[in-house]
Amino acid sequence: MYRHFRTARALVVALGVSACGVSRQQEIQIGQQESAKIQQQLPMLQDAVVTQYVTALGNQIASHTARADLEWQFYVVNTDVANAFALPGGIVYVNRGILERADRMDELAAVMAHEIEHVVRRHSVKQMEQMQRADVGLTLACILTNVCGNPAAAAAINVGGSAVFAQFSRTDEVQADEGGFRNMIAAGIDPTGMLTFFQKLLAEEQQSRNSAVSSWFASHPGTQDRIADVQRMLAQVPASQLRTLTRDTQPFQAMKQRLRSLPPAPRQTTADGR
Repeated sequence: MYRHFRTARALVVALGVSACGVSRQQEIQIGQQESAKIQQQLPMLQDAVVTQYVTALGNQIASHTARADLEWQFYVVNTDVANAFALPGGIVYVNRGILERADRMDELAAVMAHEIEHVVRRHSVKQMEQMQRADVGLTLACILTNVCGNPAAAAAINVGGSAVFAQFSRTDEVQADEGGFRNMIAAGIDPTGMLTFFQKLLAEEQQSRNSAVSSWFASHPGTQDRIADVQRMLAQVPASQLRTLTRDTQPFQAMKQRLRSLPPAPRQTTADGR
């Protein structure tokens, strides 16, 4: 989902990371520490119905992965920006903007399965092991909002400096798509949602240059090529198997109805007022 980042080397050193890399326990500790910062710095959606549904769907997918033993946690950020990201150790944040744009359960599941697979493959951990420097604490607000579009805010947190954020490579993104695709099938969910949701975001971006959608493309390189990759994977799944998988559910639609009843998320704007 989405904007990804590197954890500060100082944090890694403080945790005693050796030349052998980040251990599982260290990975979990890093994720918990960064999650505590996020809870303080980003607007969280405090609604039991919505968050319980997102947690249930996330656990349904995560339980079919190679890291089902992690204590997975799922949160919703109250912003209209279409994005999401995962912290080391199994903590996943999904923007309200993603929930609002998903019309079916399989579309939301696709985004969550993608982020879950980043954790499964320890992509953030590998970045930590290779990074030079970054300051996660000062840049959390940029991860899920467009505050960095404001020049003053960007300067204040050194966005113009060297690689404050990490973007996953196209290879990482393709791996997350492929693993997420497989895990959706294992969880009994139709992976067609991965294709339709990517196409939906791409169409919205092309039609309106919507700043609430642009952060997805800034943090997910190669989206157009990845759509072709998903089409290729779908073509390899027998139609008979796809018919046995679930695209939508009543609990998802109930969550959507609840979401529509809540006050709207704060709209994120850039310096030029978009």
